Amino acid sequence: MGRPKRLYPTGKYRLRIRGGKAQSDKQYPVALEYTWNRQVVRKATNITCAVEDWSISGNQGRGGVKSSYGPEAKRINAVLVAKVDKIDALLAEYYQKHPEELSLELISDILNEKAVVTREDKGKDFVELTLERLASDYSRNRIGRSRYQNGISGMNMFQEFLRSTKRGTYKPDGIYVGEITVELIEAYIEWRREIKKNGDATINHSLTPILKACAYAAEMKMIDYAVNVRIQDMRISPKANLAIDDGEFDGKSLSEEELTKLVNYYRECKEPRRKEFIEMFLFSFHACGLRVVDVMTLQWSHIDLEKRELRKVMVKTGKRHIVPLTDFAIEILNNWKEKRKDSIFVFDLVKDDLDIEDDAAIYKARNNATKCINQSLAVVGENLEFKFSLTMHVARHTFAVMALNKGLSMSVVSRLLGHGSTDITEKVYARFLPETLSTELNKLTDELSNFQI
Repeated sequence: MGRPKRLYPTGKYRLRIRGGKAQSDKQYPVALEYTWNRQVVRKATNITCAVEDWSISGNQGRGGVKSSYGPEAKRINAVLVAKVDKIDALLAEYYQKHPEELSLELISDILNEKAVVTREDKGKDFVELTLERLASDYSRNRIGRSRYQNGISGMNMFQEFLRSTKRGTYKPDGIYVGEITVELIEAYIEWRREIKKNGDATINHSLTPILKACAYAAEMKMIDYAVNVRIQDMRISPKANLAIDDGEFDGKSLSEEELTKLVNYYRECKEPRRKEFIEMFLFSFHACGLRVVDVMTLQWSHIDLEKRELRKVMVKTGKRHIVPLTDFAIEILNNWKEKRKDSIFVFDLVKDDLDIEDDAAIYKARNNATKCINQSLAVVGENLEFKFSLTMHVARHTFAVMALNKGLSMSVVSRLLGHGSTDITEKVYARFLPETLSTELNKLTDELSNFQI
């Protein structure tokens, strides 16, 4: 059967004896040789040795000097071993990544330390980089001790994932920064969910330091910019449900200061699709808290720019609703009119052939659109250091809370939101709005003072 071909060559040292028979009183240069497809490539060292002081079987068959070489024998052999180990390791790494590309020319380049295998990530381990970023944030009081310790625990689990799924590259639980991919993070999410039985919130927390490290790596050009953009959108979004829309208010609304930060972020955003998602959020806010399913199914036929309003049968209630539009809402509509003047729907969240009478189709489309938007908005919210995950529904809550705190009556806000009755509005928002209640009470201050004891 013959000997199997080596997957990649390993180096051996030889004395370079030229011009016939070796002479016992002459020193010959030592060269490191690699053989591939019966061809030899070699690199000279600055070491010379006499034939009688050389052992072809020394250093475990890789060649080395004998003790008769003199007091430097041990040091010389250590230098030789370190050199061949380094080149062997580079060849092994290259073969692992590009098994079909190994060639004599490539081996020569590696042996001569050319830049053929120079990595953009400088050989940086991803877990090591992530832990360094965590430590940096902690030292600058960007994160607390609990979050720092949780981040360390999360990366220990990431290493367990690499090891148990055999996804480590240069070592079982190690992977270079440049080798981080969307597919790897997807596999990690699935592993946490299926093997560790973690919930979505726990998984999202574990992704935070990973995503921050990827963003930093992209800035340092250690990973591809486009890969990082996709990775940043990988947080798990809450499951969309048409039946659950205006239940208990979870307190997630933006303050005026936070909303201003979001608008400024929108103006400076360089990522076109993310900027469009922020536009949809801001449109929802400026369209009196329009629900995401109604943003998604909004058609140009629903818009009357002259009257500055939209008229639409709301998906959730099945009732026709009139929504006054602000200047900013109209500006957003004009922007999309230029991009989608021949389309049925205002925003490009669904295809023009969507049947808006088909509840199942609407439900599926809403889930897909909401997941896509909310994943991107979550990244924006984290960049702006909001205390909760930014979602499209936050726009609706933000409008309602701001309107009430600016003095609009509960009945007016209820009509603007498209609630069936003010009872719904009061149930959802009233107990979170002491400022509004205090303001209303202050209107009676003078009258009540007449009845002091």
